[in-house]
Amino acid sequence: MSAETRSERFSPDFQSVLSDIARLIEARAVSLYTPHLAPADPRAVWVATGMPQEALSEYAAYYGNFDVWAQAVGRDSLPPKGSLIDTDDLVRAQDLHRSEFYNDYLKPYEIGRCLVSIVDDGKLPGFPRVRLSIIRSEGQRPFGAQEKATLGAMQQLLRTVMRLHQSSIATGEQSQLEILAFDRLKEPIFILDTAATILASNESARRVAQADSRFQILRGRLVLADARDNAELRSALSALEAGRDSPVFLQLGGNPAGGNALSLILTRPSGLAVAQTQNCVVLQVLDAATAGADDKDLLIARLGLTEAEAVVALGIARGLSHDDIAQSRQTKVSTVRTILQRLYDKLGINKSTELSRLVYQTLSHDIFLR
Repeated sequence: MSAETRSERFSPDFQSVLSDIARLIEARAVSLYTPHLAPADPRAVWVATGMPQEALSEYAAYYGNFDVWAQAVGRDSLPPKGSLIDTDDLVRAQDLHRSEFYNDYLKPYEIGRCLVSIVDDGKLPGFPRVRLSIIRSEGQRPFGAQEKATLGAMQQLLRTVMRLHQSSIATGEQSQLEILAFDRLKEPIFILDTAATILASNESARRVAQADSRFQILRGRLVLADARDNAELRSALSALEAGRDSPVFLQLGGNPAGGNALSLILTRPSGLAVAQTQNCVVLQVLDAATAGADDKDLLIARLGLTEAEAVVALGIARGLSHDDIAQSRQTKVSTVRTILQRLYDKLGINKSTELSRLVYQTLSHDIFLR
C-alpha cells in the first residue's frame, strides 16, 4: 500500500485524536509526528490540527535540524518514552529569540511554547520515535501542572494508536484488526482523579454519561448507579492510588434499556511518577460487543510476535506459571524460559510484570471480555 493511500486511510483517525486532545488542553495547535522518518515513509505520521500542513513539511524538510529545543533536551541523551518536556524549561528566551529556528520558523507560525510528549522513543525494533506537541503562541499562558497530568494520562492511548499504525496491512484480516484498533479512539475515555472527579473526557464519554443510566455525574464526579458497581469503582481507584501498577477490570451488567454488558478498564498513566500525574486514572468504557479476533492473533498482528511468543505472553499476562505454560504447549519449561527471554529482548523489557502490562494495554478490549 502506498504512503498516499495510507495517509488517506489513517489521517481522519489521527485527526480525531488530536481534536480530542485540543479540547482537553487549551492549545493553538496540536501535532503528532515521527521526527526521524520523512513524511513520504509509509510508517511515518505527520499530522496537525490548528496549523497548516506546510508547517510540518517545512520542519521535516529543514527546520528540524535547527530545533534548539530538541537540541537542548537531547544534549545528554535522548529522553525516554513517557517524558513530558515543557519548552519554557529548556532555553532562555533571549537565546531562543536569537536563533534561526525562532526567527525563520517559530515566529512566522506563531509558535511560542510547546508541551512535548515523547510518545515513543523508537527503541522497539521497527518502531519509530514519535512525538506529540501541544502548541501555544507567546501570548498564551504557560502550561500548568494539571494540563501536564492530563497529557500524561493520554500517552498510553497515543502509544497504542501509533503501535497499531505500524502494523503491516498485508491481508484483509490485518486490515480489519487495524480498523478495530482505531475504533478504540471512539470508545468513551474518562480521566479521573482518585476521588472519581472527572478531570477530562472525550466526546464519546460525554455521550455515555448522558445516555446510559448506569453512569451518573454528580457535582463533577463519576458515579455508577448500581451500589455494588460503585463500591468496586471506588475500591479500584483506591488500589491505583496506593500504587498498583496493573490495570483493574470491572464488568457492568446490561442496562434497563437492554444495552450490552460493559467492561471498565482503569489504568494509571505509564511512564510518569504519581506526583507528575496527580493521581490521574484513565478509565475506558468498553462494549462487550466489540470483542473481535483471537487474542493470540491480535498480539501477533499488533506487536509482531511469533505464535509461540504470543502464547507465552498471554500465559504470563494471565498469571500462569512457566510449568503451566509448558504443559499447555506440551513443551519443556526451559523452552518457555527461552521464549520469554526472546520476548524481553524483542519488546525492550526485562520483567514479567512489564510484559503483563504491555499485553493488557495492547489487547484491552479483547482479552478480558470473554
